[in-house]
Amino acid sequence: MKLHEFKIAFVLLMTLVLCAVPASAGSAERTLPSSVSTSEVFEVTINVADYGAAGQVLEKIPAGFTYVSSTLPEEAVTVNGNKISFLLINDKSFSYTLKAPESTGTYQFVGLLRDIDKTEFSVLPASSSIQVGSTSSGSSGGGSHKSSSGSSSGGGAGGSPEPQNNVEAKELSQAFVTNGTHVRFDFPNGVTCIRYVEFDAKKTLGKITTVVEMLKGQSNLVPNLPDGTVYKNVNIWVGSGGIANSDNIENAVVGFRVDKDWLEENEIDAGSLNLWYYDNSWSKLDTEKLDEDSNTYVYFEAKTPGFGPFVIVAANEAESGPIEVEPIPTETTGDVASEPEKPSGWRSMPGFESAAFLGTVGAAYCVMRRKF
Repeated sequence: MKLHEFKIAFVLLMTLVLCAVPASAGSAERTLPSSVSTSEVFEVTINVADYGAAGQVLEKIPAGFTYVSSTLPEEAVTVNGNKISFLLINDKSFSYTLKAPESTGTYQFVGLLRDIDKTEFSVLPASSSIQVGSTSSGSSGGGSHKSSSGSSSGGGAGGSPEPQNNVEAKELSQAFVTNGTHVRFDFPNGVTCIRYVEFDAKKTLGKITTVVEMLKGQSNLVPNLPDGTVYKNVNIWVGSGGIANSDNIENAVVGFRVDKDWLEENEIDAGSLNLWYYDNSWSKLDTEKLDEDSNTYVYFEAKTPGFGPFVIVAANEAESGPIEVEPIPTETTGDVASEPEKPSGWRSMPGFESAAFLGTVGAAYCVMRRKF
């Protein structure tokens, strides 16, 4: 680095040290394919938020995987065996590319986010698994998408256990989830019957991805279907690792639409339609008809206690009396605690030994980034 560049770096360092405000509740979320082929090159995406003026993500990749590259500049990345350090300066999201090993099996990723004050937060989910096999049967959970939403005619979502051969179409949407705000994920491409997902955030989760999978038939994740005429089977995955639970969100609703031609062909009254949600058993959700257009669709909204497998069902006309259904749970269970256990024993890596050192490297990184 030339002398004038070092002076600029020093000024930037002082700015970081003197002007940086403490980060609030830092958050980081990892998305990666559920499965890949042996020796396949694939991408992992990390969405981060609230780490202050500068931060660092430390990822411990499984043994046998090879680091290839990152969307961050080279100066921001330090590789030490299977431990990778990513320096962040106002970055909200980044991706890195790996090559899978030649050995098949299930492998685990763990990581943490350090903010400018060296406070540590686990990268969610706290432990991500990936299946390496002779052929690939999964795809990315939207981490490689740069826009706020996207669509695909088929394929499973990252973290989705639904077999890809049962997925008719899917669409993705991303949004920042901040404590105390109302969050909405829109699906404007209309490749599925789901129009939007909304909820009130109780915690800051950062930028997360919601994936809708419209299925060809009954989900492989449910043992049966409610009685009635089925319109569509759908999976909705909000974030990953079970973060969309009652500790983190509330007042969740799903907006969907039903084709008028289907209603006419099956001689079904729109008032008989309900969205059902599966969580160990089926629950019929409180579903309201909102509107309809002149020719094509009828629009509905349903309140839901959680996310996962859903089905849109019209009740049979022959049914009499109240329908026996499981009560809707008041709390949504998730497989990630509100304070996940932080990984231990591998935090000592070059690049984040002190906040001052982080500032120095960050300043130099800012200077170098301008040169590209």
